Amino acid sequence: MWQNHASTASAAIPSPKPKSGIQFAIHPHIIAWVCIGIYTAAVGFSGFRLYTGMRDRRTLAEKEFFNLADVSATEGSAGFTEAFKENILKALNASKTLQGVILSAGRAGNYSFERFKGETVSWTGDVPHFKPQFGISKKPFIEALQIPAMRNVYISAVYSTIDYGRIITILKHTLFVITAVFGIACLSFILQFFPARSYPPAVKTAPKPGPAPAKKESSPRDKHRSEPVQEKQDASFTPPKEPEPALRSGASVAPPPSEEEVQDLFSKRIGEESAIRDRLSSELHHCAFFEQDMVFLIMTLKAKDQMDILYPLVIDEVIRFFILPDLIFEKAPWGIALILPDITLDQGLAKSGEFHRQVLSKYPEFSRNQGNLYIGMSSRAGRFINADRLMLEAGQALEKAREDASAPIVAFRSDPEKYRAFMASQNTKPS
Repeated sequence: MWQNHASTASAAIPSPKPKSGIQFAIHPHIIAWVCIGIYTAAVGFSGFRLYTGMRDRRTLAEKEFFNLADVSATEGSAGFTEAFKENILKALNASKTLQGVILSAGRAGNYSFERFKGETVSWTGDVPHFKPQFGISKKPFIEALQIPAMRNVYISAVYSTIDYGRIITILKHTLFVITAVFGIACLSFILQFFPARSYPPAVKTAPKPGPAPAKKESSPRDKHRSEPVQEKQDASFTPPKEPEPALRSGASVAPPPSEEEVQDLFSKRIGEESAIRDRLSSELHHCAFFEQDMVFLIMTLKAKDQMDILYPLVIDEVIRFFILPDLIFEKAPWGIALILPDITLDQGLAKSGEFHRQVLSKYPEFSRNQGNLYIGMSSRAGRFINADRLMLEAGQALEKAREDASAPIVAFRSDPEKYRAFMASQNTKPS
């Protein structure tokens, strides 16, 4: 006969082990690897900031050099007088990056200008040349000057490639991060040696084994009574639903969103208008460094009715057509601004025309009046131009497009030579 041991099994259950009140859940090796990762990230990010700083400094130096060349060409038309030399030296000292300038004028002689005398330029006979130094550009900028009655006039300059103030700031930030992480690592290491306090466990005693209570047999009458009640409760019983909060409290239904709220809702998929200037400045620096062209484009809707329907349609088409989600921004009222890097103005006109035709053919709401959608644009075109100027040119082109419904796309085409002359006149204008 088999014996049933289930009644005595509960007496053999072991008591739980004591648990400490303070335990370290993170392994020291994990903390070490996290610290190493933060150290590496801090050093890598610092190196990246140094690289971008040197790249931006070269862009600034190139801009300052061409401004200096324009000033030299303007002032040199009256001859290389003492006033000319003083103006060149003032322009050199006013720059943030240029360290030395050499002017080669053929028969008229050679001239040198230095921020710190004797440190940048040395002479071999009558021929000046730049000294090789650490932190000074190895390859100088060179530009031919267009001066009436003079030929073979060239100006060259070198610049400082390192901004020591920026380097000190980056090193301070990196040292702060490394010190903080090192302190956390040391604290974690010290805490490993502190013993954890233990508390006595609460032990439950198992009940003594005894005969199991006999089950009361239910009569057929009791079974007949209980089963239908249980079946009815499982099959048809559902708890009553709570009334809606708005109906319980008597709150009124929220009013429909206003036109400004609708525009904000649809523009969440693209950048905000306040971010246009900073992003455009960054892209201008990037394109200038890699000698690339860039187009800035603004499009807007003229219609005042059904804007909650038309505006999101335009946003959808712009995102699908240009595929530049991080370079698309809202432009009030009911407008969109785009930054198109590495394309020329003619390419921008072609893409804008194709987009305009696609929208008109796809949506009859726009095809009823071609003047509903206007586009204005401008480009860098090899110029050292800031974001405000480029936005102003694109805005003027957009206004021209709005004036003539037969030409809904207008581009601001600039002449780099005339623009350079204009900037030189602005720089030399007396205050």
